[in-house]
Amino acid sequence: MHPQGPHCSFPFYSSIPRTSHAIFFGVPNSLKTTIFPEILIKQEVTSWLYILISNDPTNSKSPILSSYYLHSSVRMVMITMVILLVNAACVVAIQCPDCGKTPVPYPLSTTPTCGHQSYKIRCEMGVLKFDTINNTYPIISISPKNQRLLIRQSHLLPNTCVMADFVTQGIQLDTSLPFTIGLTNTVFFFNCTDAMGTVILDCTPTNICQAYQNFSPQMSMCRRAPPCCSFRKGSSTSLFSIPLNMEKCKAYSSFVNLNISMPVSKWPDPSVELMWAPPPEPPCSSEGHCDSTSTCKDAHDGNGTRRCFCKPKFRWNANSGQCAKDRKKVRAKRNLLLATAICSGVTIFVTIIFAISVFIRRQKIKIARQRLARERQEIVRPSGGGKSSKIFSSKEIKKATNNFSPTGLLGAGGFGEVYKGVLDDGTPVAVKCAKLGNTKSIDQVLNEVRILCQVNHKNLVHLLGCCVELKQPFLVYEYITNGSLHDHLHDRNKHPLTWSQRLAIAHDTAEGLAYLHFSASPPIYHRDIKSSNILLDERMRAKVADFGLSRLAQSDMTHVTTCAQGTLGYLDPDYYWNYQLTDKSDVYSFGVLLLEILTCQRAIDFGRPTDDVNLVAYVKRIVNEERLVDVIDPSLKIHATTLEIDAMKALGFLAISCLEERRENRPSMKEASEEIEYIMGIVATTSDHHGRDI
Repeated sequence: MHPQGPHCSFPFYSSIPRTSHAIFFGVPNSLKTTIFPEILIKQEVTSWLYILISNDPTNSKSPILSSYYLHSSVRMVMITMVILLVNAACVVAIQCPDCGKTPVPYPLSTTPTCGHQSYKIRCEMGVLKFDTINNTYPIISISPKNQRLLIRQSHLLPNTCVMADFVTQGIQLDTSLPFTIGLTNTVFFFNCTDAMGTVILDCTPTNICQAYQNFSPQMSMCRRAPPCCSFRKGSSTSLFSIPLNMEKCKAYSSFVNLNISMPVSKWPDPSVELMWAPPPEPPCSSEGHCDSTSTCKDAHDGNGTRRCFCKPKFRWNANSGQCAKDRKKVRAKRNLLLATAICSGVTIFVTIIFAISVFIRRQKIKIARQRLARERQEIVRPSGGGKSSKIFSSKEIKKATNNFSPTGLLGAGGFGEVYKGVLDDGTPVAVKCAKLGNTKSIDQVLNEVRILCQVNHKNLVHLLGCCVELKQPFLVYEYITNGSLHDHLHDRNKHPLTWSQRLAIAHDTAEGLAYLHFSASPPIYHRDIKSSNILLDERMRAKVADFGLSRLAQSDMTHVTTCAQGTLGYLDPDYYWNYQLTDKSDVYSFGVLLLEILTCQRAIDFGRPTDDVNLVAYVKRIVNEERLVDVIDPSLKIHATTLEIDAMKALGFLAISCLEERRENRPSMKEASEEIEYIMGIVATTSDHHGRDI
């Protein structure tokens, strides 16, 4: 669609006989007048069309047409060709040619054959000029995107404070044209009368106009004139004039986008900004007058006007005078496609990541199972004095545990779960299973297999065998009937342990740990000594269990460097801070266990006062106050003799020595075992002397 429109008015049309008007295919008379420019048809074309319509060659000034009489059918063909030629001439270039070096954007028009005739400006000697009602002003710049143009204001008459356009009453725009004075103009008036003191003007002595008047040399003649006023055009009710007259003001100065906070020396040159309203779509009478991007429709303006309105997906661009693709719709479609692509990409990415994570997880499980399977040969071939172990089938394990019946669940922890079972030969067993898919849990179970296959001691739990056919490994232990030391110390439903039983349990535990430290090759550090890992058999003899966190030491090294793991309250602080696991780390945990045996209190108990939550800190404070007897289990003290109380205190002091902050000051497990054995000898002597068991 061409904003210039497909319409031309023919100067000769009104002189053609009425009977011949029908040959114009019903073109209405309203097309003779339009706001779009008339195309100047050459006289020769006009003459051709007139003679063709009237069929009177005698009226022709053309020697070609006057030489013969045209047949009616030939005449009709030539009429059609001439009208098409004229119609083609009506859609010539829209934008006017440059004026000098200055482009003239649409809809501004410098000639009748370009631009829009309602937006006329003039081009004189390569300079663009804008005509008001009574004056002409040079155009400084044009901004088609913002539909703005700047004109240079008039100048002061010599030695006066009167503008040269005062005689034409300032800038007066034609209100019938689409131009208005811009809203960003800040206008200063000079040489004003009191009549200018209206609400839209600032005529106070301190207004910004005074600063400009005093600073600007060209305004020197206005300093002695009456006070000046200023206002921003955006606050004005008039959009068509900057008035000058005798009753108000005789001079003015305008600035565009003025920042009044800036010094006057940095102000821009004076100018006036004019705005123009965008031109509407071109008029039409039929679809043939619109191009492929528009369609002829009623404008609904009450005048019956029809215009070439843009088709869907197109939008009228007043700056170019054409129907252009609707960028908002194109952008919305592009954004939709982009969002769809992003969502699809994210979905695919998440799917790939999920698939990779599932694959990696399955691979880890597969590798763990393969690694566990490789341990079979090591299990059946014991080393370091360990006993041989059996490889159980999954069928045997499921049968022994009644398919892992919940009624047989003995306990659960970070490693997995423990079930009670019975083998075909009637042997009661405890079956430990690693958490399914938890490679850390599987590693702990494998580590426990590796440790237990190298040891054989009466005070260490005995591994009977394992099963590697199922998805997670299973370990089969001897079943320890009396539960854990933790249950007997802290379960109120259990009968309190006697002093001799507690000493025996402490000695058994010390013997088991001393075996790991000094008899196993290489040495083994348990790393998780606590009351719940000390199991009691039917004779109340202790067995150390749960070797999932244990580590093998090198015989030529003093420690193993590893991240701190264990149970809160039992963990060696030196190991926690330095990551150096040694046999003295187990000694510290054993010291906490001795305090637990002696006091019958938990290693961590939030029921105690804040400073006494940790059992070690609590007992050390009491010992420093020389009140160790106060923390001994009352059930032990109630019938104890003085010698027995001293034995209890001796065990307490042994515990304190095991809890020394510097590991070098702690005894070894062998020394601790010997000390407990000595205390047991005293207790035994006392028991024989009194003929009773305490």
